[in-house]
Amino acid sequence: MGFPQIIGHEPQKEFLRNSVRKNRISHAYLFSGPEGVGKKLVAIGFAKLINCAEGKTKDLNCECPSCAKTEKGLNPDVLVFGYPGEKTIKVDHVRQDIERLIHLAPYENPYKVFIIDGAQRMNFNAQNAFLKTLEEPPPRSVIILITTLADLLMPTIRSRCQSVVFQPLETGQVRGFLEKEGVAQNDPELVSKISGGSISRALATDEDYLRKRTEYLDCLMAVDAKKPLTLFRSVERMQKEIKSGGTEELKTVFDILSTWLRDSVILKTSGKKEGIVNTDLIKQLSEYSEKRDVSELLGKFAALEETMARISENNANVELSLENLFVRLSR
Repeated sequence: MGFPQIIGHEPQKEFLRNSVRKNRISHAYLFSGPEGVGKKLVAIGFAKLINCAEGKTKDLNCECPSCAKTEKGLNPDVLVFGYPGEKTIKVDHVRQDIERLIHLAPYENPYKVFIIDGAQRMNFNAQNAFLKTLEEPPPRSVIILITTLADLLMPTIRSRCQSVVFQPLETGQVRGFLEKEGVAQNDPELVSKISGGSISRALATDEDYLRKRTEYLDCLMAVDAKKPLTLFRSVERMQKEIKSGGTEELKTVFDILSTWLRDSVILKTSGKKEGIVNTDLIKQLSEYSEKRDVSELLGKFAALEETMARISENNANVELSLENLFVRLSR
């Protein structure tokens, strides 16, 4: 069993196939990359590949008992932990779900596979407990950590895992998926570009996302228009959205702002629409970029990246960081 119906990621899939062909399966993997690009699907496909009774390493549908059970989520040797609704993965989760079960021999398959989705949510104590398992991995066990923010995991955890880095899907791949599934009747080209190479984001790109894009870009425009009251109200709305949506909403904020600035730089330097994401706002982009030189746009982009890094790496206060960001953007 290979990876049928999984879009893109050919180098990553071939690497995993080869590890099975050559019997070089690592005890732990770290699948990192943007949200919604297919990391979990590949992880489940890899679990099928490892335990396939037919020994298939090509992209063929397999109906062997192991693959069929894994596909339905019924394989006792393939365990997926995501902890939906939990902001953090606590030490009790690790002890009860990983440490307690990983030392048991596989029931029906060559390997017992543990997939931990959103591994960056493990708190300090949970990561310390998990590290002990990585240091002394039981035989015939494979752990796959899935994360959007690998830097939030301890270096000692990262160093003990085989890293598999996933990139955003190509725009054409996302557009092809949307057209095939018939889920973007309005403008699949625009939706696929706004998605940033993420299928899940493309599926979620609806009127609510476009509303947020307008609101968050209003903050940027209020900075340049020197309208402090408008800026205050816009940032206040942004902070409420982030408080409600958490890390994912914060990523949405930075994605929207950074994509706008990136589009502005492209338009400023090339004068062409090729590579522009916000194609429906090309008039506003032109007006915005015409008023600024490249160094100013790059400076704003750098301020965004530095703020996001500070929040991600140092767990900085989000509200204060955003306020400081817009002060920097106003200079």
